[in-house]
Amino acid sequence: MSRSNQRGRTNTSAGTDTSKKCTIHWEGVRSARTERLLAWCKENEDARIKLFSDSAKDAKEQGRKKKQSSTSRDVVYSQVAQAVFSNDEDLEVQRLFKEDPKAFIKPVSTRFGTLRRKYNAFNKDLKQSGAGKTYAELQEDPKMKSLIDTKLKKFPWWPELHGWWWTNPAFNHAFSTADAGQDFASAALEHFNISKHPQ
Repeated sequence: MSRSNQRGRTNTSAGTDTSKKCTIHWEGVRSARTERLLAWCKENEDARIKLFSDSAKDAKEQGRKKKQSSTSRDVVYSQVAQAVFSNDEDLEVQRLFKEDPKAFIKPVSTRFGTLRRKYNAFNKDLKQSGAGKTYAELQEDPKMKSLIDTKLKKFPWWPELHGWWWTNPAFNHAFSTADAGQDFASAALEHFNISKHPQ
């Protein structure tokens, strides 16, 4: 079983031995784990696009076909976990990962859900007009730039996520110009198995 809280940590147990538990932190002194997670997404574009529910609008604008996921999300999460934890700074986490890598699928899945939630919390202060612009465009507005720079101190991964999610209403709730009939939200919920209204 795994559970997460708002402080960027996940509890995981390796195998069936409940004594083999560790708390997976993703922020603060352990923010390197989130950096590795995002680096993997950046380096594996096809998997990232599939994982984040490809936008038909983006595919059309880029002159390509919409990418459909033929790979189980758990397989993708396993690949991410390998990149994040196989050489982790915490030797105990390394050991647990080598013993039971599947136990780290849920923490990865949960982390993606947490990033999505915090990304949207960040966007609330930008309002709809701000959240619907690119990071480069927002930097041209002095007031918006100042606001973003202040908020980045607590959530430094927003620019990377915004580059991937800003036109996808499944991940950017402030963006409201999706083509009719596209149910991004349901696709995202299927990937992350989280509530539309997380607490």
